[in-house]
Amino acid sequence: MNAPLLVCGLDEAGRGALAGALVAAMVAFPPNFRLTEKFPSLPFRDSKKMTAKQRAEAIRYIYEWAALIEIDVVSVADINAHGIGWANRSAFEALIWRPFEAAQYIVDGNLKLRNLGRKAPRVRCIVRADEQFEAVAAASIVAKVKRDQIMAELHAQFPQYGWDRNCGYGTAEHLAALRQYGASPYHRTQFVATALRDDPRLPGF
Repeated sequence: MNAPLLVCGLDEAGRGALAGALVAAMVAFPPNFRLTEKFPSLPFRDSKKMTAKQRAEAIRYIYEWAALIEIDVVSVADINAHGIGWANRSAFEALIWRPFEAAQYIVDGNLKLRNLGRKAPRVRCIVRADEQFEAVAAASIVAKVKRDQIMAELHAQFPQYGWDRNCGYGTAEHLAALRQYGASPYHRTQFVATALRDDPRLPGF
């Protein structure tokens, strides 16, 4: 599949969570398409501040109008084995190497991607790229919605951690549950140890 005029935006969700997978997404829109012009009421370029209702509305438009949507999920087992930095790079590199050729790949964040080969000249890593590029903002929404779905499914198995509300992040509720019940198979071991040790609201770990 080739579309050399398209710009792909890449972003992730779940990098700082204590539990659950890391989810990365890549999105491209047709040339000259502007999501913000078509749907001005939705704050696409401030996607992290979107409400769940706004994200649900936005995701429908993204899937309707995007020329390309790809998702990569890095498991908790791989995060525990290799670290979150590796997981982040691995997810983005895997997406960039999907069988699709674009003019550019814009990645959110200050990352040093390594295994890019001939695609390296077309890859740019930019801090806060989701505020500058609609495709990156859309990728952020796709990744967030997908990860929230994963955490909601896991919540059904482990309701004590409140993952339907905190999505695996280190809220007071989540940390208290870790103290009471211990970690699940879906927790990131190093993240949990650090969070419990450093949390001033709870006794030392």
